[in-house]
Amino acid sequence: MTWLKYAIHVTLLVLFSTAVWANSSQDEKLKSDISGTWFFSIDNDLLVSSDDDYTSGVQVGWVSGYLNSYGEGPIPNGLAEKLDDFAFLTGQNRQKFISHSLSHRIFTPGEIEVSEYIEGDIPYIGLLFATLTAGAQDQTTMDAFSFHYGVAGPAALGEQAQNGIHSVIGSPQVKGWKHQVQNEILLNLNYEHRRRLASFNFSSGLKADVLGQVGGTLGNLISMATIGVGGRIGWGLADDYAIPPQFFGEESIGSRPYSKTRENNAFWLFALVNSSYINNAIFWDGNTFRDSASVDYSPMIGRLYVGAVTQLDHWKITFSVTKTTVPWDNPDNKVIQTYGRLSFGYAYN
Repeated sequence: MTWLKYAIHVTLLVLFSTAVWANSSQDEKLKSDISGTWFFSIDNDLLVSSDDDYTSGVQVGWVSGYLNSYGEGPIPNGLAEKLDDFAFLTGQNRQKFISHSLSHRIFTPGEIEVSEYIEGDIPYIGLLFATLTAGAQDQTTMDAFSFHYGVAGPAALGEQAQNGIHSVIGSPQVKGWKHQVQNEILLNLNYEHRRRLASFNFSSGLKADVLGQVGGTLGNLISMATIGVGGRIGWGLADDYAIPPQFFGEESIGSRPYSKTRENNAFWLFALVNSSYINNAIFWDGNTFRDSASVDYSPMIGRLYVGAVTQLDHWKITFSVTKTTVPWDNPDNKVIQTYGRLSFGYAYN
């Protein structure tokens, strides 16, 4: 994976080299409304660590521009009418948005070259699900509801995806997929609230803010409660709510700036720490309605995210590193897992 890490290093160099450019380009702005944004992200522990636990994730999707009514977006009319009547998402100066995405995730135990069942470590599982999100925001708060629907198990093609990629990059084949969690339909409802707790303006166009995060999820994918706080600092910092979501949350929900005039070139750094109480998680508990491989774990988990964002014209590139506690006793005695995320967004008028 030397070539992959080299690519990440090049990306980071581009991110940091744009800081000076962003600082010198504060008067250049895109003044037209954004009609929508396409985005793509990849999570992988091989970017920064080893190929186990949460080993990879891919998400592709689209988030709308500013909506006066949910009926203006691609969403069933009956649902749009109910959302427009939902007081929690309405209010003076609240901008509405929706997003659609498709995600694929893979979890594996630590010893991926062992064909026998590994006692005391998480099961093999692939997850494939779509997400519909409806949200609203104003200058200080954002609320978003997301609905995940999809499948876990062999139908999610986790084995084929992982071993196919390993064949391309010349890595050993993963041998334990015969022990994976069996097919199960996934249905999950997520809610997340973000609040701008403070904002600061410094000399030379430098800006900073502090964002709070609370959320909850319910379903057979994962049920949990999350609380966190994050900070951002840089040039051209958008008045959006772009911090990492709660685990399995919709990445796009904080990406829509409140101001319709935004910086053409921008660069900022961010950090977020959050903690979750997990009641059930199919990638650790295994199948909900039948016996399957599983692992016992502590319900509390903590995560630290650090990253950098650069905005060049219509493009936005984000690289982040996540460190998360490992809440189960595992054969490798690992207490922290690290993985990287690389994201691309393209906003069009």
